[in-house]
Amino acid sequence: MKTALMQIFSRVLRKNIPVTKYQPLRDQLEQARHEWLSAQNYYNNVSDADLVDYAVYHIQATEKKYTYLLKRARHEGLRASPFD
Repeated sequence: MKTALMQIFSRVLRKNIPVTKYQPLRDQLEQARHEWLSAQNYYNNVSDADLVDYAVYHIQATEKKYTYLLKRARHEGLRASPFD
């Protein structure tokens, strides 16, 4: 019963939260998406075997960061497309 009330109140309160609360997280998401795309672009343009290994590592790291921020945004109730 107590958790059901908490969920209802959290939904009501979330509707009244100004959009500016989410702006830093939105900025982080956008930056992480650009880093991930940049890492993919780097991989597509590198030819040295050692640099290919680095490029793969960099793609994996930036992808993990981006997916973490997406999960965090969903958990906080942020709903928006990066293509708006």
